[in-house]
Amino acid sequence: GSQIIMFIATSTLLPLSVFSVPLSGGHLARARPSVATSDVATPVSHTWAANHHGISNRLRASRSTLSPGGIQGSINRAQETAKVKTVTTPGSAGSSRDMKLSSAVATPPAADTAVRRANAKVFGYDVTRFGAYFMAHALVYGFFWYMSLLKWLTISWITKDKFDADRHAMDRSSYLWAKRTLGATGCYPVVTGLENLPVEHGGTLDNEGKPVMIVANHASWMDVPVIRQITGKCKFLAKKDLGSIPILGTSLRWGHHPLVDRSDKRSTVKSFRQGVDWLKKGVSLVTFPEGTRSVDGRFSSPENLKGGAFKMAIYSGARVVPVSIVGTYDIMPKSALLPLRPSEGRIQIIIHPPIDTHKEMSEEDLALMTHKLIASGLPASQQPLP
Repeated sequence: GSQIIMFIATSTLLPLSVFSVPLSGGHLARARPSVATSDVATPVSHTWAANHHGISNRLRASRSTLSPGGIQGSINRAQETAKVKTVTTPGSAGSSRDMKLSSAVATPPAADTAVRRANAKVFGYDVTRFGAYFMAHALVYGFFWYMSLLKWLTISWITKDKFDADRHAMDRSSYLWAKRTLGATGCYPVVTGLENLPVEHGGTLDNEGKPVMIVANHASWMDVPVIRQITGKCKFLAKKDLGSIPILGTSLRWGHHPLVDRSDKRSTVKSFRQGVDWLKKGVSLVTFPEGTRSVDGRFSSPENLKGGAFKMAIYSGARVVPVSIVGTYDIMPKSALLPLRPSEGRIQIIIHPPIDTHKEMSEEDLALMTHKLIASGLPASQQPLP
């Protein structure tokens, strides 16, 4: 007994600074995601524009501050000189506001034109110096992540799941790992459309506490930690293969996330029931209906989307929230072992208005509506081919 108490005390104190889980009234209190919203010009977009127009070096030479206010005039003058057209990217269909990357800053280059040349090949995959830098942070924070998972598993075992039966503390640990890693490596997403996301997920939509099915396109491994920044209490509907990945797989298995083995019909039925049960219990689900990462960064056609997630939403009556993820393929394509470069404002999350479901709705109709909204937020380089 004393050894167990000592283990819990040690594993609690060790990751405390990174993975502390605040409790309020017996429930997990989740802080608002630390992501940059794009209602106004963001520092990162200004920084990108400064570099794009050759302003940053001039500012550094004069010891000026590289800030939105400090360089706005320089950007405007540079735009007039270069005759750069200001671009305002439209928001999601039906959204009450537009996605303004900057009122006077050109948008970053298309994702598929900015992939940096790899420094080396490892096991046939592209690797850069930045990838090694990212990996170092991921491993350091991953150690604390694993210790946190182990701590909460031990507590669940001792209390026989009477404390945090839904394993949300483990999900919180996963969120914090993603947050720390993305923040330390400059890969935070720019988020638009928070008014379409329920309050419990950091948005402003009053969904009366009902769960939602968050559905997104899948172009990169980076999609997982990136989309984790806009999700509160949720479970991922994922492939069973992910359960074998160190630490990530541990968090999925110990956190009771539905894992699908499409080659096994029994596994498919089991994961379907598990997903529906989570939704009926008020826990949201996150899924990538394409089933795997895109080879070229483009979104799949509607007929290639897996119907299981849409069937779950219809069966449980959950609303579907379509999400467009932009720029992750540029950061880490399928040919890369690790991220190739920092985001520099390229990674964007566009949250579209939720879709209500009803029993008479078909999976195909729901998939088509969801696909249309997701595609509306993607650049030309990520649009599905005809």
